[in-house]
Amino acid sequence: MRKQLAIAISMLITLAPLYCQSDNPVVLSYQRNFIRASMSTKIELLGDALRIDTINMTPLYVDALTFVSLYRPILGNDGQLVELAISAVKGVARWNDKEAWSSIRSVFNSFPDKRIRLACLEVIPRLQGCTSDCIDFLNQWFVSNLGATPQTDREILVATANAMGKIADPGSFEALFLAITGKYDSSIVQAASQAINLISTDYTPKILAIIDKQGIQDVYAAWRLAREKKDLSAQDKGRIAERVFSVSVKTELPAGDPLVQVRDAALSESLSELALLGWSEASPLVVNYFYQVQTAYRKGTGSIDSLIAAIGTLGKMATTEAAQALSIFLGLLNSETEQTKTYNEQLMLAVINSLGDLGDKTAFDYLLYVGYLNYPETVKKASRDALARLTW
Repeated sequence: MRKQLAIAISMLITLAPLYCQSDNPVVLSYQRNFIRASMSTKIELLGDALRIDTINMTPLYVDALTFVSLYRPILGNDGQLVELAISAVKGVARWNDKEAWSSIRSVFNSFPDKRIRLACLEVIPRLQGCTSDCIDFLNQWFVSNLGATPQTDREILVATANAMGKIADPGSFEALFLAITGKYDSSIVQAASQAINLISTDYTPKILAIIDKQGIQDVYAAWRLAREKKDLSAQDKGRIAERVFSVSVKTELPAGDPLVQVRDAALSESLSELALLGWSEASPLVVNYFYQVQTAYRKGTGSIDSLIAAIGTLGKMATTEAAQALSIFLGLLNSETEQTKTYNEQLMLAVINSLGDLGDKTAFDYLLYVGYLNYPETVKKASRDALARLTW
């Protein structure tokens, strides 16, 4: 008992400056009555104060939170003390005064009680001008408790991620991404994913930094996040898709490695996005990739689907180098058809349609020659349509 009393006296000396006298007579009256009152009356006083909507009662709520932190070591999880803490936090939420931050933090740290912590996490993002100290606290607490589940209630971790998302400070990006890529409860991962995509400032540079420095699994996680961010500009989407595609093409993995599927998904999806955006800046990368899959296809080690996907993306690049690469390839296909009398209609149509999309006159001779060879009418018609779309 003496030890607990000594702790309380020590805390009183430390926290005494926090008991600030208000200049407003109404608030001052409430503060005086709060000091004199019993525990149950203290709770009633806060309830009365919550009905006041014309005067900032934050000093009273700060007094209450300081009282709670002061006597927590002695009273423990006393029901009335918990009720008083929750009422005080609700009061802070009413006015969102940043001066209450240190008291909110103290109560949050003092009480593991879920109700108190959830109440604190609800009000923290609403504090006017949430400081870097506030943001750092949330980031550090979140990361340090991620691995503590189930000891740390998942609901509290989800609420912390939600609070970080509401504040949407770029400084929370790394902490949230850690939760997304770790083996944590799905509710935590989902909350962190939603929170990270509420960040706007420096979002793309941070995503690109992950893609440049991390392994293919994190690259794919960053890519999936970026695809889900609804307010991302086409410019940023293109930059991210190009970087993911570049890294995926360069990532070599042994057959049977479980990450092969991740790498292939990142490559396929980013290639499709480049086509959708018509991201011409990626044209050199796509041309090089086209040569790779073309070689693999001819050797029998690559699929026709990969080749056709590359051809389709080249058709959206709107560059001369893309047109030249496809024109030369059509010339090779024409030559093979002339010599062997065999062809793949699906492949022919893909090349011809992409050349038509590009509309580059480089393809004229190659498209024209299709009409003189033993192709079916579907291929010849596609060639005529493509010729009509060439720009002169």
